[in-house]
Amino acid sequence: MISFIRSLKYSNKYKNYIYPIVEKRGKENWGYTKRIRKLSIKSNAREALEKNRFDSAVSSICMLYPNVDIPMAADVITSFQAILQYLNTICMHSSTSTEPFLRLIFSSLKDALNLRNDSYEQYFTFFPSKDDSGYLTILVEKCRQKIRTLPSYDVIRDQLSAFLALFIDLQITKFSSDDNAKEVNLTNWSSAHGQKYPELSGWEFCMAVDSTLSIQLLLALATDPDLTEQKAESFNISFFPWICCIHKILEGYINYNDDLSSGNINYDFYYENLKEYENRIIFLMKKALRMKASNPKLVRSTVKLLLSIYITHPKANEGMNAITSKALLKAGGRGMFFYSTAVNLLRAKKYF
Repeated sequence: MISFIRSLKYSNKYKNYIYPIVEKRGKENWGYTKRIRKLSIKSNAREALEKNRFDSAVSSICMLYPNVDIPMAADVITSFQAILQYLNTICMHSSTSTEPFLRLIFSSLKDALNLRNDSYEQYFTFFPSKDDSGYLTILVEKCRQKIRTLPSYDVIRDQLSAFLALFIDLQITKFSSDDNAKEVNLTNWSSAHGQKYPELSGWEFCMAVDSTLSIQLLLALATDPDLTEQKAESFNISFFPWICCIHKILEGYINYNDDLSSGNINYDFYYENLKEYENRIIFLMKKALRMKASNPKLVRSTVKLLLSIYITHPKANEGMNAITSKALLKAGGRGMFFYSTAVNLLRAKKYF
């Protein structure tokens, strides 16, 4: 009964509070893309925006924690997510992802989160076209405006800065490496940074860092005027690295065939088979639930919801994936039926 009530509450919150903001910001950003003169960059920007609806569904798991102002959280996270997806799309399609270019373009995330006081950079200085007609700067400024409204931003600022620095460092390593050196460079990077989590493989540590769910959770929590550092940490300890890692495994799971044909990196390639990453998801779920979170029942609901968003995706039921998806549905435990049904209904109505 508890799962039914929580899944129903999630569905109502998503329809009434999160989705309208996602749609509004998406339309605004689409309008801003009209100023981009370079057609290839305009295409990248619009491709990124088309992915944001599903990204927002995933991000929604961060907005359901106690005392979170959902409209405010949806606004700031959607603004941040738009930049993330744009940068990722640019880098995925670029053949000139040099370290100077990556370091400069990803510095926009620091500016967006108001972690630097200096003026905006010319983010595309090292890109062949030299600029994107100011589109990224617009996204950054819009996000900065939302960040300034967060009543407890100072509480999460240091944690946010630490996670973001690690994330940017991984992006530079990932996108600046050529195909022959990428695997070695990422392995070395994870060895240097992931010693604190011996229960994770090097690739799994990369996955956890590559997910920004911890950052998004902190932004959501910062909408609570009474947030304390202890409270933020008690929730985030389950997210990083455990729930973040589950997120990226599931993302790789539904994108496996697409990434295989396009040559994009997919961390799931380093698992031997479907059964192995099914087992690792179950292990990570247990780890997340064992953390000393202030609300373990809410953590359990968060994991169930994240699983439901991915295993109800059409790609999760193609070929052999259907078997794994059924196993993950079962592994999620009691109440998964209600969460997956709620997500399916939202998807059927084109909310994501």
